[in-house]
Amino acid sequence: MKWQELEDCIEEKRKELNDLANEVGLKDRRVLLKSMELDRLLNKYSDWKCSYRRHTITNSSQMQEEQHELVLSY
Repeated sequence: MKWQELEDCIEEKRKELNDLANEVGLKDRRVLLKSMELDRLLNKYSDWKCSYRRHTITNSSQMQEEQHELVLSY
């Protein structure tokens, strides 16, 4: 998964969460589960971003992209 794909997934999950919360209310268990899914994506994004910054200093661009695609694939 590439950076833009992950950003798109985050935006889609955020929209799903907002729609669900508006439909069933914030206290519904499904909203909590959807929020946890969004949290996982946001954590992946944050990890990727930190990892990218660390590796930028020492690795070539091609190696970085390959490493990050492996990390983000699921």
